[in-house]
Amino acid sequence: MVKAKSLILNMVGLLVALIPLVPIGLLIALAFSESQVQPQGFTTKNFDFLKTGTLFANDPVYSKLYPNVYSVALNTFLLAVGNMLIVVLISSMAGYIISRYSFKGRSALLGSFLVIHGVPASVLLIALYYMLKSLGLLNTLLGVILVKVAVDTPLGVWVLKGFYDSIPWDIEIASLVDGASRLGAFRRIMLPLVAPGIFAVGLFSFLSGWGEYIFVYTFIQSSKNWTFSMLIQSLVGEMGGINLALIAALSMIYLVPVIILFVVGEKYLVRVTIGGVKG
Repeated sequence: MVKAKSLILNMVGLLVALIPLVPIGLLIALAFSESQVQPQGFTTKNFDFLKTGTLFANDPVYSKLYPNVYSVALNTFLLAVGNMLIVVLISSMAGYIISRYSFKGRSALLGSFLVIHGVPASVLLIALYYMLKSLGLLNTLLGVILVKVAVDTPLGVWVLKGFYDSIPWDIEIASLVDGASRLGAFRRIMLPLVAPGIFAVGLFSFLSGWGEYIFVYTFIQSSKNWTFSMLIQSLVGEMGGINLALIAALSMIYLVPVIILFVVGEKYLVRVTIGGVKG
């Protein structure tokens, strides 16, 4: 009886685990499909844009309407890396200060981080639009990066604070007794100890920037600053119909870095919950 229940539970678990693979399998089938609207046959022609980066290379009109795919990939990479570096830099320092120092308004600051993180970014679009316009950052990748940093930093600070809280004071005090300065102890002792947390926050921030759509759609007008999300969205309804095969091919290229990073950083992402709730 127990073995039967265990077998049923294992089968249900396997079925649930396979569900996310269904759309990925369909995506791959469409990417290599000879038909533009359904999986049919096998061809690599949908990836011809990888040769020069030009979409619709055989069409002199439509080929000029879309930016080079490699330029789009670079924009997406810059957005993701820029968001990651700034979020990690701010979060690693702010998380340490909040964890190790007592100051007036500390609890209110922590609470405000949770509130800010919980506010849907869509309700701030109008205000952010006018802020970027007044700063001359509208229609620039830098403007989108700064907005993403503002949205992602509160969670990064909260998570890294939890990692700092998990480190005993004795370790830091011992380094201070040995003659290290507070900054030296932070750089040589604390940062290496919270490296898994920094990696997790960096990975999360990179993926958040890599997959960003709503801010790019709202604040970017010029196609030269498009990211993958905007390029793929623009292909919906192309030439009076949807070329699902081409969209699937682009989506596969868009998905590859995400899959690689998840495989490499899975164990660190799991630790975000562990580190983020302590303290």
